[in-house]
Amino acid sequence: MEKESKISQESTEPSQPEKKEGSAMIESRANFDAFEHRPDNFHEIAREQWEDWRWQQQNAIRSYEQLEKVFLNIPEKQLLLAKEWERRGFRFQLTPYMQAIAEKDNEGNPLLTDPIWRQFFPAFDELLTEQEQQAIDEYSPERENWEIAEEMLTPIAHHKYDNRAILYTADVCLGYCNYCLRSLQSKAKEETHGGKAYWQQTMEAIYNHPEIEEVILSGGDPLIYDNATIEKMLKDIREIPSVKAIRIHTRAFTHNPYRIDKEFGKLLKKYAVTEVAIHTTHPNELTKDFQESIDRIRESKARTLLLAQIPLVKGVNDDAELLHRFFMELYASGVKPYYFLHNMPNIPAAASQRTSVKRGLELMNRLGRKISHPAMPEYIIVHRTGKRTVPIEPEGTPEFRYETDQDGHPIIRFKNWKGNWETYIDGKD
Repeated sequence: MEKESKISQESTEPSQPEKKEGSAMIESRANFDAFEHRPDNFHEIAREQWEDWRWQQQNAIRSYEQLEKVFLNIPEKQLLLAKEWERRGFRFQLTPYMQAIAEKDNEGNPLLTDPIWRQFFPAFDELLTEQEQQAIDEYSPERENWEIAEEMLTPIAHHKYDNRAILYTADVCLGYCNYCLRSLQSKAKEETHGGKAYWQQTMEAIYNHPEIEEVILSGGDPLIYDNATIEKMLKDIREIPSVKAIRIHTRAFTHNPYRIDKEFGKLLKKYAVTEVAIHTTHPNELTKDFQESIDRIRESKARTLLLAQIPLVKGVNDDAELLHRFFMELYASGVKPYYFLHNMPNIPAAASQRTSVKRGLELMNRLGRKISHPAMPEYIIVHRTGKRTVPIEPEGTPEFRYETDQDGHPIIRFKNWKGNWETYIDGKD
């Protein structure tokens, strides 16, 4: 994969967007029907079964052995990468839907350069070096979990900001993207729906903190639960007098869009869910099935905001022209691009999938006023002490400084929302 050129220190003029391997500059997938592109081993499956979200979860690929059975002619190199990824303790999960929307070669095997595939498996030509693996294996809850002890009301309730709490409702996810911090956190955890054990304790804690006005359901992915369980959660939260807003974070729209059924839409309306944050990464994910999941919510007449959180992933979406199309397609579908997140340090695929913060800023500045203002997300970095907006100034500001540490590694020194100076490990282009 070609490296991106570093941003010039002497010029702030935007350069022309590069067409890189893996950018996947293809036509819109608004009419892409995943059922019509299902893998060969699912050709006998009827549409009704295909669109059953539970069936999708039950038939997901979770091991390299399953990968080999589904893609019979998969190149040995891809299989070895998946096997090594699994050996090192990292999870992956590809629903039949995700298998269908991945770009494939003439023999029906996913391309290593496919932007969907790259989100789940190492996308580099060689396996991680021992040094890179050591950086991953040094994971510890104190350093990388970001669940700072004094901020945890219960083992699943994180009260970082004054008026809101995020609830880690499950240890499992719909996909385990290899650029996700939560994926790293789940590495050493058993595959359980861990939030249930602490639910009543959590409701009591929020009740006793009347400053909490918003509750955020996160995970893993809360939509791994069925609608009956989701309703129980929403009902309990709505019985707390101080709570004015409820938010749900999920990857279901792009990993298993059939999970967004009519009953779920009715729950959003019944319990006045304020926002659903849709996690998405590439325009290839915006299929006909994706749009139909959005439409089911609209048909429920729920007044729920639909906002997108989009990570910046090298080799997947670090291209201005692609982002232009992506942001506008989301906006046109009724989803506002809200956050554009720089990939965090020490994620499983940090060595291959993190750009520099300046690279993301360059991309945002290229877009500038070329696209509709509501379609432009806010570019942020995420630190264990909280989020920080990246200033538009190419060389930073007095409170957001691009520096290097004593070993010459790029870092950012910035003031957080509490006014304290913090250090953020930058990526490299």
